[in-house]
Amino acid sequence: MPTIYVDGGSDYRQPASSTESSLPLISVGDGDSTTGKLDEVLPAQKDYSDLAFVLRGLPQNILAVEMLGFLGGRRDHELANFGEVHAFLKTRTEFCRVEMHSADQSVIAFARGSLTIDIQGTFSVMVLEPSAVKIEGACDYPLSGDVTLPVASSHGLSNKGRGRVVITSDQPCFVFVPRTL
Repeated sequence: MPTIYVDGGSDYRQPASSTESSLPLISVGDGDSTTGKLDEVLPAQKDYSDLAFVLRGLPQNILAVEMLGFLGGRRDHELANFGEVHAFLKTRTEFCRVEMHSADQSVIAFARGSLTIDIQGTFSVMVLEPSAVKIEGACDYPLSGDVTLPVASSHGLSNKGRGRVVITSDQPCFVFVPRTL
């Protein structure tokens, strides 16, 4: 999988090992969050984020994206990141997942379809547009597939997983889980 460092993320870029030398490593951004050199420099004055630029450029055959450093910090940036991930997932023609991680939590977003994961502990399910969502498996609050989850509703908050959980949605869906996954 290629590695793309977005703006300030390029500060954490490590030289490729000999086994990774065939994988592309690239840094992209406008330079407002890094002091390092970027491979692809974007204009500072633009009406889109560096993340939006990267996600829009990913081809359809990319079916999994892992994002580090996009949770926490400024709430407005974090919310914009969710919006960009949602917009990216809407363009996918096949099942695709995006994972974002912080020290204590992970967010797994998927385009549409079913996500099967092992969850031990509290998890929440959110959507950014009304979506038919179904939650099945080892959890306290299953949800039938005929329920339309409203945008950013508390209806999907604070479920408790005790093993295999299957979440199905007809639109992009965000699952907040403990970082241990």
